[in-house]
Amino acid sequence: MFRRLMLAVLLAGLLAACGSATPAAQPTAAPDLAPTAGPAAAAPTAAAPAAEPTAAAAPTADAQATDAPAGRATAAPAEAPTAASGQPLREIVLAMPYIPNVQFAQYYLADQKGYYAAEGLKITFDYNFETDVVQRIAQGTVQFGMASGDSVLLARANGLPVQTVATINQKFPTVFYSKADANIKTAADLKGKSVGIPGHFGASYIGLLALLYANKMQESDLNVQDIGFAQVPALTEGKVQVASGYGNNEPIQLEQQGVKLNVISVADAFPLASDGILTSEKMIAEQPEVVRGFVRATLKGMQDVIADPQAAFDTALAYIPELKTADQATQDLQRKVLAATLPYWQSDATTTSGLGFTDMKSW
Repeated sequence: MFRRLMLAVLLAGLLAACGSATPAAQPTAAPDLAPTAGPAAAAPTAAAPAAEPTAAAAPTADAQATDAPAGRATAAPAEAPTAASGQPLREIVLAMPYIPNVQFAQYYLADQKGYYAAEGLKITFDYNFETDVVQRIAQGTVQFGMASGDSVLLARANGLPVQTVATINQKFPTVFYSKADANIKTAADLKGKSVGIPGHFGASYIGLLALLYANKMQESDLNVQDIGFAQVPALTEGKVQVASGYGNNEPIQLEQQGVKLNVISVADAFPLASDGILTSEKMIAEQPEVVRGFVRATLKGMQDVIADPQAAFDTALAYIPELKTADQATQDLQRKVLAATLPYWQSDATTTSGLGFTDMKSW
């Protein structure tokens, strides 16, 4: 019943996107932010009500998951400079759908280097469940957050006034991996196999549905098991033959352990709207400069991470106490996770249109 309801809600979101959703009020494009949402960049179209119309291009010199949940814990940001104007910084909260992690190095670097402060902002990082992130943004209790495109579509279908204002991962990161000796290399090879996902929700489940849809398969063709956020041990211990995760996370962990894998990427089979920065329609309409400033600073942080991953990793340690005190093997693993994350931020589109590009066709 829950599965049918989930599919019905998602379908409702997509149908709403095709005709009934009311476009939100949008800020006009800032002079230093070029549109990156394709031909409909000036305003959200009926085809993509949740996509940002003015997602920033690569900042100029002047103004530049795993999908596992985390408990509610607020991390205080590192000390940052005051605003260039001398005015008090505006305190804002960025709600994160995970625990502190090197995959969020762009935010840590932007904070540590004072990019947010230069925009008049003081950031607090708050780590929670992704669904909680979306709800809190819609309610206005936090200003910004991170969530996957499927979460935004479901939120919009349920009347929650949230929008994606910049896309972080240009490629949907969910993958399905298995031990190499199982010889599971294609979607067709999944037939009859046990496939472990956290549950019938979120990016792993939506990714699975997309993979099956693209290959004209049904969920009933597989033995899908809800295993919580324990995909790695479930696979290594033989509880499932295939597990889900993010391409820049769980497979890296297993390869570090010497486990040879075959990996099936959802993005190679079907295009889906990936994760990005969310805010509310109210923020966009009433405080567009705050939204633009936050995006500018974040994209500048992304550029710096790409330019010098090692420096970014060192900065991230100050925001991830558990990693700072971890052994060398753990730190080396997380360096690999960061290195594997950077290609997800970039694509042919970001080369021409800049980091943060939002592809309207995916929506």
